[in-house]
Amino acid sequence: MPRLLLLVAIVFSLWYWWSTVKRLTPEERRPFFWRTAFWGVLGASIILVATGRMHWLGAGLAALIPVGKLVLGFGLRALPILRILSRFKTSPSQFGTSSLKVEINFASKKMDGEVLKGEFTGKRLSELNPEQLKALSEEFRAADRESFVLLQAYLMRNGAGEQTNDNYQAGNFSDISNDEAHKILGVEANASKEEIVKAHKRLMQRLHPDRGGSDYLAAKINAAKDQLIG
Repeated sequence: MPRLLLLVAIVFSLWYWWSTVKRLTPEERRPFFWRTAFWGVLGASIILVATGRMHWLGAGLAALIPVGKLVLGFGLRALPILRILSRFKTSPSQFGTSSLKVEINFASKKMDGEVLKGEFTGKRLSELNPEQLKALSEEFRAADRESFVLLQAYLMRNGAGEQTNDNYQAGNFSDISNDEAHKILGVEANASKEEIVKAHKRLMQRLHPDRGGSDYLAAKINAAKDQLIG
């Protein structure tokens, strides 16, 4: 009797499945077949495990096959969206001199740097205490004016710097290289003109002197754009 009931249930299920398939459009049938395969494999695996004919691990592996297909299909459909979102990724902006390298990470809203020359060579700016930063500032003031101004931009960003009288303009950086320009704007070496313009606009909005930036940083950003697209 149980077998007869099981046979009737199977026949009814097949009839209902085929009736559903006939009502679907060709575009709807493909995903429906995959869903059927998934539930069919899963159901058969459960029955085999319950009757002792299959180890539970084998059932799990069998169920992973249609699941993997579903995940792959979703990933392929989501790929265009991921590509669009990647365009909004903000890369760190890097400013460098012969004695100092400063990086601004807009994702974490943090600004930090590394000392390249002098008493604190190899140290991160965030590792230095106020006395050490003051000593580094005086060292740069006497020996490396541009590094001093860049350090002041870092300190001002953290509420501890001083305004300088240096009148920096984009023309002061005519010797800036393409590699440095790409690092300043935070764009890839193969960035398009549109990407460069957008990066420049974004940086100017965030690092304008009225928004926690400095004349020096603004001049560097302008010089980087001029170097790459004129």
